[in-house]
Amino acid sequence: MKIVNYEVVHKTFGKGTIIEQDNAILTVRFSCGEKRFQYPEAFRTFLQLSEDTLNTAIQEEICQLDRAKRDAITVQSSTPQSITKPQASKRSRDERPNIAFKCNYCDGGSSDKSVGFNGVCSDAVIYNNIDVEHRTWCCSEDCSCPRYLNGEITREELEEMCKDDGFICYESQMLRDWKAMAGIVQNGDRKGQPMHLNQVQPNSLCILTTRDPYSTEDQRYIFAAFLVDDTYGGDDLDEGFVTTRSEFRLQLSPEEAHKMLFWNYHANGKQPETAAWNSGLHRYMTDEQAAQILRDIASLKQNTQDAELARQFFETFCALTKIDANTLRSPQGALKQDSSNSSKVVLSR
Repeated sequence: MKIVNYEVVHKTFGKGTIIEQDNAILTVRFSCGEKRFQYPEAFRTFLQLSEDTLNTAIQEEICQLDRAKRDAITVQSSTPQSITKPQASKRSRDERPNIAFKCNYCDGGSSDKSVGFNGVCSDAVIYNNIDVEHRTWCCSEDCSCPRYLNGEITREELEEMCKDDGFICYESQMLRDWKAMAGIVQNGDRKGQPMHLNQVQPNSLCILTTRDPYSTEDQRYIFAAFLVDDTYGGDDLDEGFVTTRSEFRLQLSPEEAHKMLFWNYHANGKQPETAAWNSGLHRYMTDEQAAQILRDIASLKQNTQDAELARQFFETFCALTKIDANTLRSPQGALKQDSSNSSKVVLSR
């Protein structure tokens, strides 16, 4: 549907005008500048047209896409042969097509079934992320948490900002939207510029990692994983992202997550025995490493309500990547290196 020149309202940027529509990308001019959005995805939560009839038409278009996606997933999960269809694509998978994100610890929405990442952090974690660990975004003037910590706004006002698809930080909505962003450069000559994702594609695995306050980098753990069905590499205006509406998405309970140490599976190229993330917010991982993670999640999920989904997730990923689950090796990450050369740990933020 062509909607150039129509007025829209964004929850954060206010009123704007659509000035360009290029396939699945919309460019909208706001008073603060031009922003780019995916069409029609942005109309799920962020954008709304001033014309009610057009809004209705776009929502119907989104519903049709959702129905088609659900039908495809149903066929994929119920017919083993259909799982191999993506293998027939002429586009080969990159050598390291899966991605792991380094996430600031967020206990918003935490429970015995979830680490958090679905709401505003507790006061203790806000204090830790700002005054103790000096997390870059948490300390930024663009983040509302320092204003709360300084007494400029109340807890209720901070919570209100996160409601109804509102934004505080990427982490506070990560398991609400099942979306991971590449981020914005916060320091140096490229400060303010969007980061890009270069290798991720549909059917890649996205792995979300964090570490608890006052812990060391070797204690970084995996708290959720999902099969990517939509990805955007990023450009000069917007950072890249991966997201999903697939049924293949799993979050781990705190007990499960702390058993899924990230550095059991990943190792640095030059110093494979060292558990050090260093710079950057994401790392690329091989299909074998991704499959090892899903295998161990499926093992942890036995005798839980997610057991069948975890098993199907692992088997589907193996089928998509032509990995033989029966011959899949044990992890070879930094924490699994030769015991005679014990793993080194580098403190990391």
